[in-house]
Amino acid sequence: MIDRQEITDRMVETLARTNKDRKMTRKVDTYEYQSLADCIRSDQVPAQDIAEFFTDKAFYDWYSKKYFGDKNESR
Repeated sequence: MIDRQEITDRMVETLARTNKDRKMTRKVDTYEYQSLADCIRSDQVPAQDIAEFFTDKAFYDWYSKKYFGDKNESR
């Protein structure tokens, strides 16, 4: 059975990969990366905002390395 965290992780990964190549609409400061990631992973950030955060290529790269692991980029 899939738990809530796995559902959240899948949704976040889908939003990230879908929006990573769009024009940046929201810049995330590097000192906010971890606290924002914690909020995203605990389902405190609306999907629309998550999509905007992942338009920041640097944040996307940091988050994907930390939380998406060795998963194939083409997924």
